[in-house]
Amino acid sequence: MTVDKQGRVQVGYVDGCTDGACAQAAAIAKGNAYTARGVIARQSSGRRLIASFDPPHSQNAKSAPGMPSVTVRRVNSVVHLAWSEADIGNARISSYRIMRGTASGAETLLTTASGNQTAYDDLTATDPNQTYYYKVLAVNSVGTSCGNNEIAAPYLGDTCTGLIVQKTPPGHPEQPLQGLAPASLAIDWVAVAEPTGTNNLMFKMKVTNLASVPPNSRWRVVWNSYAAQSYDPAAEQFYVGMRTDGNGNATFDYGTIATAVVGLVIGVPTETSVGPLPGSSFNADGTITLIVPKSAVGSPAPGDLLGAVNGRTFTGDTSETQNLERSTLLVDHTFVKGQRDNGHPAATYTVVGNVSCGP
Repeated sequence: MTVDKQGRVQVGYVDGCTDGACAQAAAIAKGNAYTARGVIARQSSGRRLIASFDPPHSQNAKSAPGMPSVTVRRVNSVVHLAWSEADIGNARISSYRIMRGTASGAETLLTTASGNQTAYDDLTATDPNQTYYYKVLAVNSVGTSCGNNEIAAPYLGDTCTGLIVQKTPPGHPEQPLQGLAPASLAIDWVAVAEPTGTNNLMFKMKVTNLASVPPNSRWRVVWNSYAAQSYDPAAEQFYVGMRTDGNGNATFDYGTIATAVVGLVIGVPTETSVGPLPGSSFNADGTITLIVPKSAVGSPAPGDLLGAVNGRTFTGDTSETQNLERSTLLVDHTFVKGQRDNGHPAATYTVVGNVSCGP
């Protein structure tokens, strides 16, 4: 905690629940985003710690509201917005103005929410080819808050066939165009779904191409879950994935990952296979589809979170390394480092159930 040069209080902290999926989750939801993002909050109204910078008549001074912090979650054709209650500036918040545009900086008024409302579902964001941009402005009797809280809501898919939770940014150095990763191991995106009429989770990993499948390799989708301890008390993660043998033949399985800690030394993440994944497959276009019963991975219920979802690929496995998840042959660990999600946006999936592709 400190103050700026005008005596306004500043607080720095680590936010473990960032972005829409986690920030908008119900209090009873199981799971977390497992983020560790640095945040700085600054006083926006009232008396300062340096008297010479106090506003006139500081004990009764009124000012425009502080800027709300906005989160977004776009699921299918619905954009879920939520925001923090704004600093009132010593004058009651009368309303929130929700602005929307189809280009950054071009937002216009979409609707107005009451001053005690902190969430809104936009049911009109129906164009899957369009990224929508939003701002939320707080209004009181003095004025309107700063509009520097723009947030983008790109279309990421649906919960029946796959909602993308993380993408490799264009031009990322691990892409094959830069020559640093073969097409069969360079991860383009990872998605999660809940196929209708089943009680399964479906994970998809898209690598650039699988026309040629390397032998002795692994493709893994991993997420944090303490339900893994039902199999191994030391485990903190589940994985689902594909493996090839020395002849390039593919099999699919799921299991747990445990990372031993001895004193201050973190050990090597180690896989323990639990069972096969019937119905899983891969295509030459690079899409790997992995289907696992929810009952096998902790039975996550609607509203629960799958946090720190990430993709990992390995090659050159030997009998000594085939169950280890740290080596010089870890080709693509793009999204999540260790068991903490440092990505932006956070790779968190909100379980909705298998009954529809609804929000």
